[in-house]
Amino acid sequence: MPAIRVFLRRFAASLPSHRVLSDEHDKVFSSFDCLQCASCCKNSSPVFTRTDVTRIAGYLSLKPAEFELRYLRADDEGDFIPLHKPCPFLLADNHCSVYDVRPKSCRGFPHTDNPDAWLRHGLMAGNAAACPAAFAIVEKFRNSGQSPKPA
Repeated sequence: MPAIRVFLRRFAASLPSHRVLSDEHDKVFSSFDCLQCASCCKNSSPVFTRTDVTRIAGYLSLKPAEFELRYLRADDEGDFIPLHKPCPFLLADNHCSVYDVRPKSCRGFPHTDNPDAWLRHGLMAGNAAACPAAFAIVEKFRNSGQSPKPA
């Protein structure tokens, strides 16, 4: 993974346009079935904002404090993350039991179409480690020989 982090630092210095990132993201995800994988839900910890906690707690007919106590803990940075992996909302068929109200961090995962995410090297390296599609996107840019130029 260190080689990916080095690449990501260099890549961020000459980041391609949002359209280039989005096009590559769409191309990879057009042939990738997340429900066959669910590695993100099995191996990563989404961040739950206060807004997420309130929304999901309401959806589950729980008070936010009860939801936090039952499902979440604070990580080293003070963010809310699930108590355990896999995500407590992951069903046996890899569907999400709170999909319609899932956390914001899950909605855009793995964020490979978001230029700001590429600037956060640790985040993108972690996403590439957790998601085979994100890894494929990073590797596509990494193996292109040079960062694409902005469009």
